[in-house]
Amino acid sequence: MKARIQLLVVSLLVASLAACGAASTGAVETATPTGATTVAVDPNNVTQLLAAAHERAPQDVTYARTEHVSGPRGVADGSGPAIFTRSPQRFQLNVVFPSAPSMSRTQTYDYGSRRITTTNSSGTHSSTTNIEPYYQLHNGAYRGAEQIYGANAYHVSGTLCQDQLCPTTDLWIRTSDLYVVKITQHLEASGVTADVAYTDPNFNTGATVPAP
Repeated sequence: MKARIQLLVVSLLVASLAACGAASTGAVETATPTGATTVAVDPNNVTQLLAAAHERAPQDVTYARTEHVSGPRGVADGSGPAIFTRSPQRFQLNVVFPSAPSMSRTQTYDYGSRRITTTNSSGTHSSTTNIEPYYQLHNGAYRGAEQIYGANAYHVSGTLCQDQLCPTTDLWIRTSDLYVVKITQHLEASGVTADVAYTDPNFNTGATVPAP
């Protein structure tokens, strides 16, 4: 079960980017836009808000990702980049745990085939798993508008699942373009607690993710 929990928390459940989203402008976009106006959407209708965000998703986004895991064997902190692409619809995580090298790994996931490949100190392994994208958030609730990186963002929360494990998930969606600018997830299971955060995004940089 411990290995299963680790697989869940290192596999992003939220930022699957839409294959039918708006075309990239070719310009690199940082977390804070300039001269932007708010996209018309009712944030209290979370299903509508997520559908609109999915439709407008960027071609790619790279987040700074941090992971804090605690359990009977102690505490470990990991970090590294997380890249998501819209077409093909994939993600890749590279996480390094300085104090727990056995937890360091690279993971690549393809939403179409549901195939995930993990490379760590024990080698490379592939399997299939169902990771829900952010727009499938369960029991979504609007928590209000907040300032994230100097820009207004809608804060929504709910749960997302990878197979049978469903961590609490919070999303901050920028009001100007409905890009997801921050994500947090929290999971407790079998004596292990995991907290993951995705911050400081860079959109439409031309980043790509190989097939798993």
